[in-house]
Amino acid sequence: MGRTKRDTSSRKSRLSEPPGSSSKRQRHSTHETPNQLYAPEDAVLVLGDGDFSFSRGLVKHRGTGKGVFTTSFDSESQVRSKYPNAQECIAAVRSAHGLVLHDVDATKLLELPQQVKTGTGLKTIPDFFQYIVFNFPHSGQQRVHINRALLLNFFESARNRLTVHGEVHVTLKTRPPYSNWFIEDQAKAAGFVMKERRQFNIKLFPGYRHRTTDPQAKKFEPHLCVTYVFVVNRSKYPSQKSRAALNAASVEVAASEASEQHDLAAAIVKIAKANAVASKNVKSKAPTAVAQRQHPPKKSAPISVFPGVEQHVQQPNVIRGKLWKPLHRRVGGTFF
Repeated sequence: MGRTKRDTSSRKSRLSEPPGSSSKRQRHSTHETPNQLYAPEDAVLVLGDGDFSFSRGLVKHRGTGKGVFTTSFDSESQVRSKYPNAQECIAAVRSAHGLVLHDVDATKLLELPQQVKTGTGLKTIPDFFQYIVFNFPHSGQQRVHINRALLLNFFESARNRLTVHGEVHVTLKTRPPYSNWFIEDQAKAAGFVMKERRQFNIKLFPGYRHRTTDPQAKKFEPHLCVTYVFVVNRSKYPSQKSRAALNAASVEVAASEASEQHDLAAAIVKIAKANAVASKNVKSKAPTAVAQRQHPPKKSAPISVFPGVEQHVQQPNVIRGKLWKPLHRRVGGTFF
């Protein structure tokens, strides 16, 4: 299913929710990781694998690359330029019969191709996966709300590509800023429920190295990382049954996105018009201010100090460029 207006409003409230509101949701016990997570017969989609060292370790973990579909957000040339060891990892995955894709957006999984041409012929990408794995998602920007939006959009996209009992596995560090992304809230807003939290066991994936393009990044600390396991709330979002259902969901999502873009454009136009009116009003008031400066106000009217007696406020006299204040005399000759 695509997003509805109710989903969109829920999304905005979740992204802007204050930190304290999610504290209770984030407190869950962490389970030990079993030695075998992914079986050889399961279809596994890996998203955002930087140098593909995780996917190479996943192939070793499963004993085969069949059923492994691993992707990068970057293009193939970008991956090679960023990570010198990427070509070796990619070759290992392909030699084990895994499929490697580039230029894949984790928030637009309905756009995955149905078939991919490889050196050994056409390979079919399944409509649904048993597992969708997204390790250490990051938008590339150190902004909490942007990374919350990334998670929310990912969950909404992944929901339509899972089998009936399929799972989403997202691994994150349990320290700020990552803990402030409130992953459980983003998942719930997209129709998921958390099944469990597992301690991330890097040893299950031989040769895996967490990679980042940030030169200021600290040393990787796997003991502070947790894998969140989510499943779709099927009472609200029944599973898709066919490619036709996926296509219909894709059309609905595209229509929803187009509507959001239309609303955003209308809001921008409205703001621009308001700014233009405000600017026009400011300009119209400017000549009046100039006229006031050119024509100073008239002298004040006589001030009545005593009944029947009129006096004018006496201005200081100027002598040779200096101010001179005269003495004032009161009745009876006394100075003050």
